This record gives sequence, structure tokens and C-alpha cells, in this order.
Amino acid sequence: MSERVARLRQQSLDAVPYISSERAELLTEFHQQNVGLMSAPVRRALVFKYLMEHKAICINEDELIVGEKGPAPKAAPTYPELCCHTLKDLDVLNSREKIPFTVSPQVRQVYEETIIPFWRGKTMRELIFQEMTDEWKAAYEAGVFTEFMEQRSPGHTVLDDKIYRKGFLDFKRDIQQSLDDLDYLNDPDAYDKQEQLKAMRICADALIRFAERYAEK
Repeated sequence: MSERVARLRQQSLDAVPYISSERAELLTEFHQQNVGLMSAPVRRALVFKYLMEHKAICINEDELIVGEKGPAPKAAPTYPELCCHTLKDLDVLNSREKIPFTVSPQVRQVYEETIIPFWRGKTMRELIFQEMTDEWKAAYEAGVFTEFMEQRSPGHTVLDDKIYRKGFLDFKRDIQQSLDDLDYLNDPDAYDKQEQLKAMRICADALIRFAERYAEK
């Protein structure tokens, strides 16, 4: 192990996991500022673009491969659009014996004053739970089963080999070609396809800008 890698390893071992409210705050800011009509795919793409434009860029000393999910090593972002943590959740995360995540007073305050009030009644978890039967809810409350994904986002994805053969400008050209080929007269799904393709184009631009921000730093 080289000295550089040893330093990075020690940095990782020494870092204390903590809850970061950065993503939750940015997400909430976007939705507070953008209340106009837009399709669901485009809105989600614009959220992603906002995150890529404002997320803190973290490049640690000695790193050759860069990128952190939060603003610093072991900073854990939260996903209030899926399931908004309660203050009790934050207290449990902060104090549990196994794999605790430190919750600062500042994070707890922003959750209490901003994040929780805004997302109450708007989360995907609440939307799903209101559609479930009383029998399902009773079984859930009794602990017959649990839903692992209800308080987190998926942490993985499956890609084919396109990412090794194409850049995002290539993807944008493919997207534009698909937009040009839409048949609005004969395809009843043309509008939905248009909105999805527009969202994909926004995301491609967002990732290009995100990479530029790393280069600028």
C-alpha cells in the first residue's frame, strides 16, 4: 500500500458518519421556488439539475478518484421526498449503538423548522401507505414484514455498456433524434415520450455541468 493510499484509508477510518441536511435543503428550496405546471419527468429532472448545480464539491487531499454522496466523507444525505425523517428518527440515528449517524443541533433545527413542515403529506411513503388496505397496515404495524426501502433511496443501479462507449453529448444527440422522430398524429404516447426525453436531456446537461464544476475546482 502506497503512502498516499494509506493516508486516504486512515482518513476514511477516522471520519465520523453524520447526517447532512444539504440535499434535503436544496430539494426543499427547489420545490418552494418552482410551483408552476410541468410534467413529472421534467420536474424530477429539474430537481436533479438543481442538485448538480448547487451540491458542494468535495475533493479531498491525495484523491485521484473523486466524488462524495454528501459534502464530505461519510456525510449521509437524506431523501425527504421518499420518507421524511421525524425528529425521533434523527434522535435514534444520533444515539443508536450500532452504526450511529451524528445529528448536529443545526441539522435538527432545519428539519424541525423547514424540512418536516414542507414535506408533511407530500412524501412517496405517505402516498403509498394511503393506498394500502387496513389489513396490510395492521400486518405492517405488527411487524409481520418490513419495507427496507421506505426510508432510503436505492443505492445501486444497473447500466449496460453505453457508458463505456458514449459521452453525454452522444446521449444528447440520441435524445434529440428520438424527439425528432416522435409521431404526434399516430402515437397516443408521443407526448409522454416527449416529456421523458426532455427530462433525459436536462439530466445530461446537469451531469455535464456537474463535471465542469469539479474541473473548475
